Amino acid sequence: MSTSDRYVFDFDHHAPYFRDNYDELVQDLHAKGCPMGWTDNRDGFWTIWGYDALFDAVQDAELFSSSLPKHVPLAQYKAPLIPIDYDGPKQQLYRKMVLGWFNPGHAKALAPRVEEIANDLIDNFIERGEADLGYELFTALPAQVTLEMLGWDSSRWREWVDWIHAMVHDAVLDPDKGLAGVNNIYANITAEIEKRRSGGGDDLFSDMMNAEVDGGKLTDDQLLDFAMLILLGGMDTTAGVAGNAVMQLDADPTLRQQLIDEIDFIPKAIEEFLRHDSPAIGLYRRVTRDTEFHGQQIKAGERVLMFFPAANRDPKAFPDPERIDIHRADNRHMAFGAGPHRCLGSHHARVWFATMLRQVLLRIPDFKVVTGKVERFEDSGSVYAVRYLPVTFTPGPRLKPAR
Repeated sequence: MSTSDRYVFDFDHHAPYFRDNYDELVQDLHAKGCPMGWTDNRDGFWTIWGYDALFDAVQDAELFSSSLPKHVPLAQYKAPLIPIDYDGPKQQLYRKMVLGWFNPGHAKALAPRVEEIANDLIDNFIERGEADLGYELFTALPAQVTLEMLGWDSSRWREWVDWIHAMVHDAVLDPDKGLAGVNNIYANITAEIEKRRSGGGDDLFSDMMNAEVDGGKLTDDQLLDFAMLILLGGMDTTAGVAGNAVMQLDADPTLRQQLIDEIDFIPKAIEEFLRHDSPAIGLYRRVTRDTEFHGQQIKAGERVLMFFPAANRDPKAFPDPERIDIHRADNRHMAFGAGPHRCLGSHHARVWFATMLRQVLLRIPDFKVVTGKVERFEDSGSVYAVRYLPVTFTPGPRLKPAR
């Protein structure tokens, strides 16, 4: 099998070009006439962007393994994250440990608290007439809710966010900062483990410590890796899709007004933003054997990037994919992945995103993005999101008196 058997193209999702030309790049992929290709960048890997090919790939854990070492480019952590870096029965056992916290019922029950936090955060800036919407609401809310679920001090959300951002977004330009972020995360998770040595509470992390898998509790190292994944899922991607959606609404006043007019439709409307503006670039897999897959020769040991956001804009799966249609029929997007590794927190992410978008449109409906000052994260190779999202708006009243 030679490289001539494969479609080779120049692709690097960690490069500035990817960040600055994202929409055009995704459209160009679908114009190539094939659903996947090989790049020599980052030590070489496949990228799958076609919807049908990607859907088939994520269903086939035997061919595309999550449990083999994936050598994710620029990753600062080394140990496998639970449950995303496992396959088969063991992965399902890990997921079942926390399903009581991540099912639709729990997400729905949490909705009033999510709305309360959203309004408290908006109260903090609504009288100013300006805000960094990305940080002061879209980042703050998921971070606070995640920490509350874990039973950790939610007032420290800024520290945790800084560490997560350093690990996910800053490691390319500043590897030392990225490593420091990882070390801080692990040190503070370890401190939370120590707090519960004498007994836990009624929270997600206590349940993780007390649950048994295969007749035994998780080791401290396993708890570190499981908690790391929960933090990654809770503190970055929901903020990313919310910021991307607001950018779209700012550019399309008609779409904004449509959402305002159909404010109660937002829980359904967000599915189209999840399709069009999903921020999580994808997950890696390892090929387990030589074979042909969707017309390409793949070899055992090769890495594969599952490019979910690109699949969500595949014109073969979504007619007129670049248009945001909040009433789009048959919107089977893969913003949360698919198959056995589908995102555990998808139900919560939907509640958080819908609540934040609704409260923005109710309380600061005339927001205007200061486009010249918007900053995306320098490295968008893991999460395509806005770091700084300044907006102006007509000042409004607080819902609660200032303390």
